[in-house]
Amino acid sequence: MSNVVAQAAGFMSQEVLPANPPVQEDWVIIQRFDSRGAAQAWLRSPARAQMLDQIAGALEGSETVSMVVGGVRTPQTAATAVIQTAVGAQATERFTRWHAEIADVQRRWPGYVGSSLQAPIAGVQEEWTTLVTFDSPEHLEAWMSSDERAALLKRLEGMESRDTSTRTVKSGFANWFDLAGPNAAAVPPWKFNYLILLGLYPIVMIEILFLNPLLEWANIAVGNLIGNVLSVAFLGWPVLVLLGRSMKWWTEPGPGASRWTDTLGVGLILATLAVLVVVFYVVAAHVTITPVMKL
Repeated sequence: MSNVVAQAAGFMSQEVLPANPPVQEDWVIIQRFDSRGAAQAWLRSPARAQMLDQIAGALEGSETVSMVVGGVRTPQTAATAVIQTAVGAQATERFTRWHAEIADVQRRWPGYVGSSLQAPIAGVQEEWTTLVTFDSPEHLEAWMSSDERAALLKRLEGMESRDTSTRTVKSGFANWFDLAGPNAAAVPPWKFNYLILLGLYPIVMIEILFLNPLLEWANIAVGNLIGNVLSVAFLGWPVLVLLGRSMKWWTEPGPGASRWTDTLGVGLILATLAVLVVVFYVVAAHVTITPVMKL
């Protein structure tokens, strides 16, 4: 399925989250596309239908599809409730007002990260889909089982809503950064790209200068694998953990931050990269590592 969807127009990435009872009973596949149209085309495609036919005998129950435009960026320990509600055509306006009210209440609960609401999409999903994210399964469960939420749900019963289903998904997103702050959902991805570049460059240069000569005994495929394993390990921890904490003033600036904050952060990263280039240029010119004998 991963190979097939990778050929679809507009495909960007895919994540597979295994079942994690009792928090998450189902396997969850998250497929990202560059537009709503591309996602709809894939969901309706014969290629996807053929793949589903192949696995149908192994599935329990029916597949549930939720399409969400945008979304909430979550901390690594977060949990998300995916709530699907069928609402009568005459009750749409009342439902959206009710949703705004419950969203205002839940954001005051401990651990709240964010929420989003997706309207039905013809031919793809007939229900309204709500994503509610808290920073831990415990905080999410506290809200979902609260008397306050139960009282609000009772008011939903009179809005011609037919069915409501809820699934809880423990986040497994590729997220090396601590994004539990109030501005976490608004962090633009390009800032993380800058931090990853800053963290990865010195790791790769150190490997080229000091590790590669020691791996001349190995076939290039084996040596490259060893280098990549070490790069990913050190990048995930501790490099990006430390960068994420030290640059939080830039990734998640508070309301009092200057309009020059973004420029200052970019300038600091570029200046640091320039210093690293000079350092590694000098090291490469004066340091020689004796290779291990090639086998």
